[in-house]
Amino acid sequence: MWADDASKIDMLAYRPYADLITEIAVSKRMNPLTIGLFGNWGSGKSTLLNLIEEQTSSNADKKIAVVKVNAWMFEGYEDAKTALMETILQSMKENQTFFETSTDNIKGLMRRVNWMGVGKTVLKQGVPWAISGMTGLPPLIMMPNASDFENTEKVQEQIEKTQKFTEEYMKANPQENVVENIRAFREEFATLIEKSSVDNLIILIDDLDRCNPDRIVETLEAIKLFLSVSRTTFIIAMDENIISYSIKRKYPQLDSEGIDVSVDYIEKIVQLPIRIAELAESDVKNYMLLLISEMLLEGDSINQLIEKLREKGIFIKGEIISGTEILDIVQNEIRVDGPKYRGSTTQEQFEQQIQIFNSIGGIVASSLKGNPRQTKRFLNTFYIRKRLAEIQKLDFNLAILAKLMVLEYFDSDLFKELFQWQFEHSGTPLQLKTLEERFLNESEEEDKFLKLEEITKNTAWSGEKLKRWFATEPRLAGVDLSPYFYLARDSVSERRLFSTNLNQEERKYINQICNLETNKALRRKKIEQMLEMDDVTRNEIFKGVLEKYHQDLTQLETLIEFHNIIPQYKSKVFEEFKKIRVENVTLTEILLFQQLDTESFQALKKYYVEEKKADKKLWDLAG
Repeated sequence: MWADDASKIDMLAYRPYADLITEIAVSKRMNPLTIGLFGNWGSGKSTLLNLIEEQTSSNADKKIAVVKVNAWMFEGYEDAKTALMETILQSMKENQTFFETSTDNIKGLMRRVNWMGVGKTVLKQGVPWAISGMTGLPPLIMMPNASDFENTEKVQEQIEKTQKFTEEYMKANPQENVVENIRAFREEFATLIEKSSVDNLIILIDDLDRCNPDRIVETLEAIKLFLSVSRTTFIIAMDENIISYSIKRKYPQLDSEGIDVSVDYIEKIVQLPIRIAELAESDVKNYMLLLISEMLLEGDSINQLIEKLREKGIFIKGEIISGTEILDIVQNEIRVDGPKYRGSTTQEQFEQQIQIFNSIGGIVASSLKGNPRQTKRFLNTFYIRKRLAEIQKLDFNLAILAKLMVLEYFDSDLFKELFQWQFEHSGTPLQLKTLEERFLNESEEEDKFLKLEEITKNTAWSGEKLKRWFATEPRLAGVDLSPYFYLARDSVSERRLFSTNLNQEERKYINQICNLETNKALRRKKIEQMLEMDDVTRNEIFKGVLEKYHQDLTQLETLIEFHNIIPQYKSKVFEEFKKIRVENVTLTEILLFQQLDTESFQALKKYYVEEKKADKKLWDLAG
């Protein structure tokens, strides 16, 4: 099993990125600098940050101080700016190697950060706080203890402290107080680093895109206004779409005027954007095999395996790692003092699981959309079901479990239909046997086999991806599938929340299609463009539109467009039309149905009039 954490082992071949970014980050000529690591959710940004941290921290040639910050930690703070600054200063204070002689300066800056919070309160609370500063009366937090009035010297000392505080931190105008503190902090922070023995302070910020929009903007402002000084480098991992959304929400008046303020804003903050590309299918398959190897091999064994593969140039060339190659390296090239395999894992078990995922890896990879986190989730589900089967002593085949999970993942609707078939036929669906024969013998005479529509009305049981799935071993015809669907009962009994698998662009696309204010011609064009998409993306968007329709039946016209434009969804959409309650089909809906082709309209009319006993006269009015 794998936690949803960044890995310290480079299974994504990100080390070249880490080497390059480290080289830039430690360069004196390049700072101050802010580097943006842009990537979608689950793309491996945190893993890359870990590699950069490892590289920079171990750079013996230069005096580098590294501070790693999780921005999500500031979510509960009222002011993310001061929380970020305080966290960085605290880390510097604890770093005795480079900042041992700067402790007093750091404490002074931390006091200033605390009073920045006071300054923010002044702006919020207004007159009472401001008057206390102008009149020389200290805020309650500055009031001395009774023991401080024991003699004249102590009284005078307290008066001087109060005057100094008022002069340094409090201005007559609260806004001036904030501006002055920004300027003073920046100068003092720059002086602190200049007087330290550090060549460069590198600050790594992770999980910024998990914060709410206000926190995101506050953190970026803190970097630009306070912290970006000579000898500093910020490396921020973030989803560019989420950052853009946060900025637009902060400045809605500009966004409403058609000005994309987020682009200029990000360019002001980030001088060097580095975009993490979506993994190719070959990369995802390689990653899957390496994850399994990591789980079953002892620590040094997996490190040696990755190093051997790197020496062969597999990652650089973009080649697919074969299961045979992994088994050969593990058996013949890895040298360890102790056991190669983790826990009670045997060589036979290791070989079996590598061979299974070597077989199905290609088709799984094509469904995971280049996302490492989705890959982990798929494997976690597989191993949870495997363990459940073992605990309950079910008679099952790992390869069949994996193959069925592939179908479940790339088309949950077909998976549910297969569940229904096996339920109706005591675990061994006859339709699956017929479909398997048809797919595996396409080159032979068509007359030998039933036509697809004679097997199922669902035309989604077609296409290249299904052909690949049927061709993948093992064959399922005649196999009792009931134990496997028992393990997957959570998927077939509950509505699948597929939308969590959508990326930002896909969600945006769905919203554009389903926006009722969208021009009809533009909506039609968007749906037509889906014909050019890959099967996985097109299916995910269609499911998203279908979910919108289930929540809001005014999307009926959108569904009619799908019926007319994309043949793949024609039967599925038609079934949705048949599910509408007869009392909800008014003349308005019937007139919309007239946009269907004549054959489909007449078939729908016949169904409602004969099966649902709808008012025939109402349908006749439309034609």
